[in-house]
Amino acid sequence: MNCAGHNSYQTNRSGFIGIPINMYISKQRVLYCLTLFIYTILPSTVLAQTTYFVSGAGNDATDGRSFNAAFRSIDRVNQLTLKAGDSLLFRRGDVFRGTLLIRQSGSATRPILIGAYGNGAKPVLTGSVSVTNWVNLGNNRWQAPCPDCGSRVTGMYRNGVSLPLGRYPNPDAPNRGYLTVQAHAGNSQLTSQEPLTTNWTGAEVVLAPTYWIIDRAGITQQDGNTLTLNNPSTYTLTDTWGFLIQNHPATLDQTGEWYYNPANHTLQLYDDRGNPNTQTITATAANRSIDIANASFITIKSLRITEAKTENLFASNVSDLVLSDNDFTNAGEDGIVIQGTGRNILIEASTIRDINNNGVNIGSYQTVTFRKNTLKNIGVAPNRGKSGDGQFTAFQCFATQNTLIENNVVDSVGYIGVSVFSNSTIRQNSIANFCMVKSDGGGIYLWNGNQLPLHDIRIESNIVQKGVGTTGSLLSDVYSGAHGIFLDDCVESVMVTDNTISDCHGLGIYMHAVSRVSLLRNTCFNNSVGQLILYNYNAQCFPRNNTLRQNILVAKTATQPVAGYISGANDLSDFGLMAQNYYARPVNDVFTIRAVYNRTVVNDLSLSQWQTQFKQDLTSKTSPITYKDYRIKSLSSNALATSTFTNSSEDWSTWSPYNNGSASWSINGQLEGGSLQVSFPQASGQNDSYMLAYKNIQSVTKSKSYRLLFDARATAAKKIVVFMRQQNSPYQDLSSRYEVLAEPAKKTYELVLTALVNDPSALLTIQVQEDNQTVWLDNVSLKETVIEPVNPDNLIRLHYNPTTKDSLIVLKGTFRDVKNHYYTRQLTLKPFTSVILLSDSLPPVDVSLSLKVVQTALKVGDVASFSLTLRNESPGQNKISSRVQWACQLPANLMLIGGSGLSYKEGELSGTVQQLKTDTTFAFQLKATMAGQYIVAARVTATTYADPDSTPDSDTDEGDDEDDEASIHLSVQQLTAVDTTNLVTATEPVAASTKHAVYPNPTASEFSFITEADVATLRVADMLGRECLRLDAVRRDQLIHFGQQLPAGLYLLTIQYTSGEQRTMKVVKRDN
Repeated sequence: MNCAGHNSYQTNRSGFIGIPINMYISKQRVLYCLTLFIYTILPSTVLAQTTYFVSGAGNDATDGRSFNAAFRSIDRVNQLTLKAGDSLLFRRGDVFRGTLLIRQSGSATRPILIGAYGNGAKPVLTGSVSVTNWVNLGNNRWQAPCPDCGSRVTGMYRNGVSLPLGRYPNPDAPNRGYLTVQAHAGNSQLTSQEPLTTNWTGAEVVLAPTYWIIDRAGITQQDGNTLTLNNPSTYTLTDTWGFLIQNHPATLDQTGEWYYNPANHTLQLYDDRGNPNTQTITATAANRSIDIANASFITIKSLRITEAKTENLFASNVSDLVLSDNDFTNAGEDGIVIQGTGRNILIEASTIRDINNNGVNIGSYQTVTFRKNTLKNIGVAPNRGKSGDGQFTAFQCFATQNTLIENNVVDSVGYIGVSVFSNSTIRQNSIANFCMVKSDGGGIYLWNGNQLPLHDIRIESNIVQKGVGTTGSLLSDVYSGAHGIFLDDCVESVMVTDNTISDCHGLGIYMHAVSRVSLLRNTCFNNSVGQLILYNYNAQCFPRNNTLRQNILVAKTATQPVAGYISGANDLSDFGLMAQNYYARPVNDVFTIRAVYNRTVVNDLSLSQWQTQFKQDLTSKTSPITYKDYRIKSLSSNALATSTFTNSSEDWSTWSPYNNGSASWSINGQLEGGSLQVSFPQASGQNDSYMLAYKNIQSVTKSKSYRLLFDARATAAKKIVVFMRQQNSPYQDLSSRYEVLAEPAKKTYELVLTALVNDPSALLTIQVQEDNQTVWLDNVSLKETVIEPVNPDNLIRLHYNPTTKDSLIVLKGTFRDVKNHYYTRQLTLKPFTSVILLSDSLPPVDVSLSLKVVQTALKVGDVASFSLTLRNESPGQNKISSRVQWACQLPANLMLIGGSGLSYKEGELSGTVQQLKTDTTFAFQLKATMAGQYIVAARVTATTYADPDSTPDSDTDEGDDEDDEASIHLSVQQLTAVDTTNLVTATEPVAASTKHAVYPNPTASEFSFITEADVATLRVADMLGRECLRLDAVRRDQLIHFGQQLPAGLYLLTIQYTSGEQRTMKVVKRDN
């Protein structure tokens, strides 16, 4: 054939060849000439590449190498011997039944491609067969033969939608759709609490022996309500837990339910809505839709792989496998299983959906990447998954090197969302609605019970939320055990950073017997059992060398736990380092940390108590804002109890198990006038000693509320438990118990107690433990009130961004976060970040910080005198910024030698101003012990009011507009041969000064003063005696500058020398 043809052409005016005069060349001729041209110009190395086409309208008798000569069936394709560079393309919109077998390999430059061609929906590779010839058996039951279904069927589908396997009881039946295990014998026999009127022999039971296991077992015998089971499980049954029965025709009574009889290979279907012969009904027949073995360099792209009996895609001993843009749906058991060994597995941009058991399961491979995939509805039916451990999981991978799980969406999973082994990164994934049928699992779960060496595991910037959990026993209605991030049994060497975990029926982060885990900058919010627990009772691995820093742990409700540190030994202080964390429960922000040690010692502690007792979290903080969870609508004028303790104990009585408690009238000045002193005059020597102090309040009415007000103070931080109880047997509580913390400073407390039952003779009761501390009570008032609850959702909000782009959040109102950052109008969240916002009705107050030092050039042994000033930059608002706190990190080799009223912990110096009106100055001294260059940096760490233009506690440089932090550079030189012990730090030549005098005085700037002797205290007060400035421990001949931040006015300077001598003089500060 002459490819030039014999057409005659004409030339247009521009000289180009125009439209042919004779247009009779055929499409086949064009294709032939084009193909010949391509093969002529391509190098010989690609001549072996062949593209095979498969079409539902094809013919297996052709060679399959063109559209019009496409193969028809998978059976024909399986006869091919594919070579490197070959492509196997299935026509879009068509369905291909059977198992595609891949046993050949491509190469690094010429992989074998399995893909799609044409237009329309992705081609379907399915392991199911069509079920036809339905016969009506009556009562909405239909039956059809399925000769290819084999010994079992794991899925049946109508128009591509999974149908429910028949079960008894139905999911919507009472008792949550379960029967109850009343008694059992090991794992082979159970007795049902509910009557079994049907003979279920030959059927199958589905039961949960424990929280993380669902087993299936055949019924071999029935004797009344007792079933004998063929149960290979190693887990013993549990009484009061549920079970169901399936795989029996008697279970069919709801639309779509089905049953398969392997004896005669028939399917039964309950259908009260139409004739199944008019519908497309399919059932799983082939074990796998795609089966790959001992192959490498395979790419599978743009296919829908569905309805296999066991695995939609199964691969064994493969390397360089790419699965891209595929849909794995409706698996009878597992979606993707890759077993054996190999390397370089990439699964991306795919959907794994409606899978009965595991979504993806990858064995001991190296270099596995799983990214930009969606996994949904994985193992969500309790009766459809497999028995034993490791089932009902969306993604699990046991790869030992270079696993990357990134930018995936996991939604609706029966058990675990994502689980990996060693050398893995789980980054920027969104995981929600996990542990839907099992519990004691996690959205992200790691386990190392075999104590294998783990290394370099990173869990970064994931958003995990809405873990569901189960109740376990049918007697319980509390759903739990769905933890956000769960590191279990000897996991080690993990970095958990910048994750957000919220709204789980379990713990936000649960760490059990872990070591060398770094928990950094994670946010946990509204997780029902608690935001964080680090725990060990019996595990062989002890929690050691863990680091928990800068985590935000916020409970939403007044009773929701915040954090717990739990041990069977007395080693909580050895768990690791905790610092700069936020333990916040804005609605009841007191006892936020539970400490358990020696198994039986349980203490709910405030942050300050935890710091004092265990020396942890010394730089951590509580919520900057607190709320009540109620609002008082009305208050009765009649009091059930009023105690002012003016001259007596006013009928308060006590009871203690060791008869050593006392509640007596006191006039010792601890509170105004008289007070009730609650103490233990004689020690019992018993760890369980406590006391009840109580007063009769007459009758209370069920569901009515009573407001309690009282003042209290204690010799040290002490827990007080307040409640109402019965005066007479059985001495039951009549209200919930509320805990408050009494401290050395007097405080007024308000609580609302709601009666649980009617009682004619109730007691207002206060309980305290024996701990060598005394508490005083005063001004007790109990009145009936009407309250309305306050919805915490209106006060505390979590915003998060689960996308890879910045997200703009529009705000209605003003807010603060736990770091006291101020937000209004809008905020921008970076990808996979979050913020918890606290509604703030108070106006912002700008607080600035400045830091000064007398001299920055020092020698070893010199003392540098610093002054740190806090200033309220919003005086025009006439507001008081209460309790402003600051911190200064001291470098090593600068030793603190003076700083009255300041706190020093973990190398950090800190101070507090209870009421900052204008400015307050702190002074401290540091002694240089080694030559070097040092930076002393200070910052505001907490304020009662939000700071509108600064970011306290950010630990980052946010820009030049930050006025709540300052730093000074010091240069320290070694002593030289001419130095003597009489040389004094911070002296400088003064030409026009007079010793023993303050100069200049008056001044509009700052005062200067040279000490003529060692000074114990230098104090500046206004004319009302209010202290404005204080310096401690100033050495002889030292030059001091002070008063720059003082407002204009007259002040008294008092100098107290170490010798006992005191001098007082007036100093005048002028306006600038």
